Amino acid sequence: MDEYQIVSNFNSFMISNSIYQLGTFVLLWAALRGALRIYDQGGTMFAKIISSLFGLGIAYQSLMIGGFFFINWQSTSYALSQLDNLSANSQRFVDFLPVTSPPEFSLIPWNPVAIVWWIVVVIAILGPIWMKKPS
Repeated sequence: MDEYQIVSNFNSFMISNSIYQLGTFVLLWAALRGALRIYDQGGTMFAKIISSLFGLGIAYQSLMIGGFFFINWQSTSYALSQLDNLSANSQRFVDFLPVTSPPEFSLIPWNPVAIVWWIVVVIAILGPIWMKKPS
């Protein structure tokens, strides 16, 4: 592959990744609304379990999409670094994210802020479902 093809594939992936991420954020909003509804109006044990599984499934899918995003970003940098001649823009891309070996997929976010954010999201979903409303 040449530089143009690598960057074009990266940009195409970024478009599809953002569409999937938008979809999971809409579902995340639905999970948070459902958790608050259970908190306000109560719910059966079955509803609490289903809502919990729904919320955890959305968090899992979002982590998958984030993992795909980061491995694609790293793979693009790695592929560009293997070329002999790079444009200035591609060289800045490689310099910004230097990758010396083929990357591996991980569900764990690379960014500590993202890790904390996802922990907060899971607590925000599960907390209202399983906490009792004060009288």
